[in-house]
Amino acid sequence: MSDIEDKSRPHLPLRRPKLSNLIADDLRHRIARDRLKPGDRLPNERMLVEQYDCSKGTVREALTALEVNGLVKMQTGPNGGAEVQAVSVDSSIQQLRTYLHFLDLSFEQVYEVRRSVEVTLAVHVTGRLSADQLQRMEANVAACVKARADGDRATARRLELDFHDILCESCDNPFLAFICGFINGVLRDLVEFRREGEDARDAFGQHNAQSHLDLVAAYRKGDAAAVRKIMEEHMRCAEVFMSQLDAAFRTDMLSSIGTSGR
Repeated sequence: MSDIEDKSRPHLPLRRPKLSNLIADDLRHRIARDRLKPGDRLPNERMLVEQYDCSKGTVREALTALEVNGLVKMQTGPNGGAEVQAVSVDSSIQQLRTYLHFLDLSFEQVYEVRRSVEVTLAVHVTGRLSADQLQRMEANVAACVKARADGDRATARRLELDFHDILCESCDNPFLAFICGFINGVLRDLVEFRREGEDARDAFGQHNAQSHLDLVAAYRKGDAAAVRKIMEEHMRCAEVFMSQLDAAFRTDMLSSIGTSGR
């Protein structure tokens, strides 16, 4: 029976990973394992060719992959080679945002994650925000209110998300800060392609301004319980608004498709 089953199955050729990709992965592990810091050098090209028993072209391809990812920078000259670079949070987030750009991502899917991690972040930074950060948060709200009064919707939405970026600054959990900063970036991309109704935009803008001011007041008091309550309500309201915005966008898109097909 097993022989018959084996014969009925197509025999697909096994895909062997490219040697340059294997080398690039091994070099990533080496950088982490040896705790190399920005400015440290990897072995030169000749040594890597000997270590991996491969051609110069394969080593160069592996190093190019690391350079494209921002992990190393190739230095020229007699003492040239691959120099370890600090991968910035912004570049890492941008790469992930580019990946998500090709997916049919909805606000509902984003908030399924955001409503939890943003509350965790808000509570976590209670007592960690500096006086300068609190002042910047208050100035952010004032600038956002002015932008909406001036009819500058794009600036207002950007400022609303900038407020949450300030929370990330004071977070001493780098993974939590990265996740929340990444979600803020994704929301910036999604909002750019959605249209808001006047009434809904005004109502949500007023909610954002008040919620942000309430958060600053709770932070000044060091009241973690109040921070949690305010942020939970803020996320619930934001999720409802964004989901409605998403539904309106998809309805408009379907209407456009239907009209163009006539």
